[in-house]
Amino acid sequence: MAEMKPSERVKEALNHQEPDRVPTALWGGPYGIMDEVYLNLVDILGLGDPVAPFRRGHSVSYMDDRLLDMLGTDLRYVWPGASPSSVNRPTDKPDVSLDGYGQQWDYRAPHFHPGRGLLADATVAEIETLVQWPDPNEARWVVGVAERARELKENTDYYVVARMVTSHGPYLTAGHLRGVEQFLIDMAVNEEFAQALVRRVTDTIEILLRGYLEAGGKYFDLVELPGDDYATQTGMAFSPAMFRNYFKPAIKRLVDVIKEFRDDIKVMFHCDGVFTPILPDIIEIGVDVVNPLEPLPAMDPGEIKAAFGDDLSFLGAIDIKQALPGSSEDVITEVKRRIQQLAPGGGYIIAPTNHVQPDVPPENVITLYQAAHEYGRYPIDIAAG
Repeated sequence: MAEMKPSERVKEALNHQEPDRVPTALWGGPYGIMDEVYLNLVDILGLGDPVAPFRRGHSVSYMDDRLLDMLGTDLRYVWPGASPSSVNRPTDKPDVSLDGYGQQWDYRAPHFHPGRGLLADATVAEIETLVQWPDPNEARWVVGVAERARELKENTDYYVVARMVTSHGPYLTAGHLRGVEQFLIDMAVNEEFAQALVRRVTDTIEILLRGYLEAGGKYFDLVELPGDDYATQTGMAFSPAMFRNYFKPAIKRLVDVIKEFRDDIKVMFHCDGVFTPILPDIIEIGVDVVNPLEPLPAMDPGEIKAAFGDDLSFLGAIDIKQALPGSSEDVITEVKRRIQQLAPGGGYIIAPTNHVQPDVPPENVITLYQAAHEYGRYPIDIAAG
């Protein structure tokens, strides 16, 4: 098969066809590389000076197309001009910052962790007053979006992806503002409060998303929904019935906003952990791509592909906990295994399951994409690892 353009390759894969090879991706909202890994790659690949950070208040702060060119990935990214989920408002304590909602975050290298929730002791009436709800209509949220999206669409052959308009979706944002434990209690015994908070968070995300689409949507091929982790490594964090009551309507609102703007834009949903019980719901509300499909004992990627692969595509699945920090042989074995499980018939984009952590040797990042290009050629002809 002749070499395809990256955008053609991704579109064919997401239409459940087999392109020339499995597409590859890096640096989307939930599958980037930590700053330390990026800087090490810049050094060993001789790229010169690092690019300027595209945002502050995160541990994944760079977006360097030069590196993606060298790795041979097929997707390129647009990002919001600003986001209320960024932890970039300093306080008088060096390791404590605030996000755009006024919520406290504590920095314990290399990650930020939420402090006591602004709404920990709040009533329903105080949801509006205790949180510094951002004005989602401000122009700063979309600075640079139209220019970057237009450049990618008109002057490159890459598949154009809109990174998450906020890093966290309705569940995670509500949990940070209320405190996760208390919010889970609310979901069980204080539905009025839980529904009010989810609705208020979703209102903000929806208006931000509408502005994002108005700025660059005519150039977007795929939009990432804000990440929302409804599951643990062994199962759902709460019942599927609770998901359907609180969060399915919220996520559907966001999917509908995208599809009403342009019905050919693909939508990606991110949830860590074992979220298999809600996959039929995710399909029902119109999601096209799910991420990350972690290879966990309680969730086999091959079984999920067999059960849901006619309706969904998958992005991710490359283990960052054991395989990527291991030997180069471990990385190659992992890539071959996931290709064998997920690539036949299309519907798969190779990427790390989550952000590549500092324990991953930068050489292994290079090996990941070299192996993907070598073993991901269609027709797939490799044995299970």
